[in-house]
Amino acid sequence: MPAAAVAAASAVQPRAGVSPAYVRYAALICALAVLAIAHAGAAGETRPWVADGMFWLLAGLCLAGELLTIRLARGENFDEITVSTAFAFTALLMFGALPAMLLYATVSLIADSIERTHPVRALFNAGQYVVSIAATALVMEVTTAAPLIAYDPGAMPGILLSGATLFAVNHLLAGAGAAILACRPIGPYVLSDLGFHAWAAGFQLALAPILVAVGEVHVWLVPLVFLPLLAIFFGGRQAVMNQHRALHDKLTDLPNRQLFDQRVAEAITAATGGGPGPVTMLVDLDEFKAVNDSLGHDVGDLLLRQAGERLSAALPPGAVVARLGGDEFGILLPVADAATAKQRAGEMLESLEAPMEIEAFSFDVRASVGIAAFPQHGEDCRSLMKQADLALYRAKTLRTRVEWSVEGDDAQFDRLALAEQLRRAIERDELVLHYQPKLALDANGTHGVEALVRWQHPYLGLLMPEGFIPLAEQTNLIKPLTHWVLDHALRQARAWKDRGLDVGVGVNLSTRSLLDRKLPLEIAELLTTHDLRPSVLQVEITETKIVADFGRARDVLRQLRTLGVRVAIDDFGTGYSSLAQLQQLPADEIKIDKSFVINMQSNGNDAAIVRSTIVLGRNLSLNVTAEGVETAETCERLLELGCDYAQGYHLGRPSPAEACERELRAHIGDRRFAAAPADLGGLRVVTATGGR
Repeated sequence: MPAAAVAAASAVQPRAGVSPAYVRYAALICALAVLAIAHAGAAGETRPWVADGMFWLLAGLCLAGELLTIRLARGENFDEITVSTAFAFTALLMFGALPAMLLYATVSLIADSIERTHPVRALFNAGQYVVSIAATALVMEVTTAAPLIAYDPGAMPGILLSGATLFAVNHLLAGAGAAILACRPIGPYVLSDLGFHAWAAGFQLALAPILVAVGEVHVWLVPLVFLPLLAIFFGGRQAVMNQHRALHDKLTDLPNRQLFDQRVAEAITAATGGGPGPVTMLVDLDEFKAVNDSLGHDVGDLLLRQAGERLSAALPPGAVVARLGGDEFGILLPVADAATAKQRAGEMLESLEAPMEIEAFSFDVRASVGIAAFPQHGEDCRSLMKQADLALYRAKTLRTRVEWSVEGDDAQFDRLALAEQLRRAIERDELVLHYQPKLALDANGTHGVEALVRWQHPYLGLLMPEGFIPLAEQTNLIKPLTHWVLDHALRQARAWKDRGLDVGVGVNLSTRSLLDRKLPLEIAELLTTHDLRPSVLQVEITETKIVADFGRARDVLRQLRTLGVRVAIDDFGTGYSSLAQLQQLPADEIKIDKSFVINMQSNGNDAAIVRSTIVLGRNLSLNVTAEGVETAETCERLLELGCDYAQGYHLGRPSPAEACERELRAHIGDRRFAAAPADLGGLRVVTATGGR
């Protein structure tokens, strides 16, 4: 079918329903088709065709032309055409109206049955072909002596006029049907892109007299004309594939940055004044690098594909989801106000948070979203994307997950400016340490604290580590930041010791710090400066950061352990590392991630994980700390299970040194925990006294 007819066929998916208006329109066309066939049949044959090999050759080529849809790349989209019209028009020229009608209608019905087209639409397609052939036959009766037994140059004007009639009637009927299906005005729809449709149809119809002339020489030369069409078919398909690759992400098959920018620009151009305009969003997956580092890029790629699918499913029709690179996705809502945009952002985050089952792992994906709208946050694509990026960074910094671009973002959230502010904050002692108690559940154990760095930003308030640690790692500020935290944590431990409070202090290390071979020497010098024994300090490394470069991390940790510094594996159970690797690590302690501890009293699976981890720690000669202890019942249960240490809001929130000291002294004065045996599935354990 020609381009217009393909447009009609693709306006709705193959098995989609049809409206009553379309059914009435299709019935009218089919009725006209029946009358046309009856009239042609009554007129009788003008040339025998049933036993003519040329007719059946044209029939086969017409069917092949209908089934082999040629795709033509046009901008970032493509159009489809079929070349069956050329062979149906040739049949009309050579054999008359009735054979051509029956041929074209039969070919159309066969093709639609293969594509599982809705029956009403299939009948309409066949009917409109019959009506088009009938109208063309009427013009031929007036302009030329059809059918043509041999090629006649004098008949060319009539052939051209007949071909124009075939195109015009077919385009009008198919275009009107497509407009009704799409619930759009018929006139503008039929006239849209008329030039392309006329060119495509003209190319096919011009082949008809050539086929007549070739058939006059020898019937079996006719198939040779089809070979260039096959070349166009394969070339067009490859061109469309190349175009698709250029504008889509190879991994997720979502639009890439180039196509996304085009869509944003188009939405801005289409926006009308006075109402909501387009809204852009940037979505960034949290902690995605840890998945790649721990489980490999294959698993990370599968996670990105699922994330893209979920984002697309969570958004309304017309929205655009693109992968801009790495773990960052772009979202375009062509028309949305602030409330709608925030609602959509929440729905996207909710869709991502449902567990993703990938191979043997289950992922709970978290993400952050930055939002910017036209025209208040920018009047072009570049400005909108910049403002959305700044809002995204603010969402990550403030841990609010969704942020709308606000006035002043440029000054306050420019990343280079923020990095310079962080550098000055480190140099001028503008950072602060808060300490959270880590209490020994054994009556004879030694309490400790975990040092947690905060940044008192002049505009943003008190920032958590998630708001500036990634920035420090990206701008090579992590080394001076780590030194500052170690120095101030050990200085506080010294001050507490001088006041009779002998506690250990834990410090979290980032990935880059862990891979710094000079770190053991730096820590040794700080311990000497503050006159502390090495066992006072415990470095804490998350499981994912250890396995990112296992060999190098193990070497650094062994040097620290040899020095006498204690090593703890933080957030245990969330990093997907193997038990074989953990056994090789020079660790003293594992800290059970709070996600398992918080609900262990009500969730049997979490309780089993905690119980098993404690057994694992015993078998590996490791102390075990439970994070996220928020109730007295949880604390008592951990004591029964033989857990060594507990940490959580029930025992003390992160607070400045003075407040933490009061908490510690209160716990020391009230030894509320007593040593007790724990029965762990047949393994009888007595809680340890002190650290190993």
